[in-house]
Amino acid sequence: MSANISFLNQRAEAFTALTPAWWDRDEEYVADKYITSEEIWGSRGLLNFEYELCDVYDEDHNIIPGYKRTVRTDTGQTIAVGMTEQYKIVQPREAFAWVDGLGDMKYASAGVLNGGKQIWLLGLIPGGDEDAVDVHRKYILWLDDFTATKSLLWFPCFTRVVCENTANMAKGERTKVHVPVRHKGNVDAKLETAKQAIVASEEAFKEYAANCIKLMNARYTIDDANEFVNTLFPAVEGASQRTQSIREGKIRVLQEALNAPCNNVGDMQGTFYQLYNCVTYAVDHGGLLISRGQGDKGKSNKWLSLMVGQGAELKTRAFELALSM
Repeated sequence: MSANISFLNQRAEAFTALTPAWWDRDEEYVADKYITSEEIWGSRGLLNFEYELCDVYDEDHNIIPGYKRTVRTDTGQTIAVGMTEQYKIVQPREAFAWVDGLGDMKYASAGVLNGGKQIWLLGLIPGGDEDAVDVHRKYILWLDDFTATKSLLWFPCFTRVVCENTANMAKGERTKVHVPVRHKGNVDAKLETAKQAIVASEEAFKEYAANCIKLMNARYTIDDANEFVNTLFPAVEGASQRTQSIREGKIRVLQEALNAPCNNVGDMQGTFYQLYNCVTYAVDHGGLLISRGQGDKGKSNKWLSLMVGQGAELKTRAFELALSM
């Protein structure tokens, strides 16, 4: 199956809410709404199984001391071999309980990858799905690995995860605050600390949404727009013709982004929110910044720029500048 979605009895072990995933062409696994954890493992029968640690045997059927293998109990399939006895399993039901503990949680998607080697849960953070400015769906992503090769990951994200590919995309949104949880030691205590970090990050998101509303309610003048652009891309006295041409090209890209239909929707036209969005649009889609490299290398460099590099920095500066103005 594409994107490493697991199949059991010829059915995908996955679901997605509202909009079908690209791999679900017949909308067989799409729900018409966000659903609860009970609906996922109940009526859908998804992630309604456990893992256990079992003995490892040598070729003469003798137990190998100090090592275990992870077995999926409903299929009897060995997922991985080589765990130590200190390895701690977080069961799918425990994962749901942790995410549910963040509030009145419902889920946008969930599923099994690679036959049970990984699972994901994508919960919609309560109160974070929409606001008066724009559609801001804020998710909490849980990614667990049962092969002893990776840690348990948890973090807020905007990416709608529906497969392994989109899960990998979402990982770019994890910050240093959201520390992976290793499958050893006091896992419960680690997860409680993780929950506190999620609450703190949600407060930061609420502040961001409130600032977006401020930008939406403030209208700019021509002088404001010129100041905004000239602050982000200041003219350098005595600059070479090439440097001036590069700057002029960036300004043209911003002007095109400002006139793009998606930046002239409803009441956003003429607001500082529109100014900020013209920068994000130009960075992400308009070629404001050029990434080096060809083919996959170029795409990788652009992705890094957008998430943690020059592109991300420019968008942050644009937001702070618009807010200060």
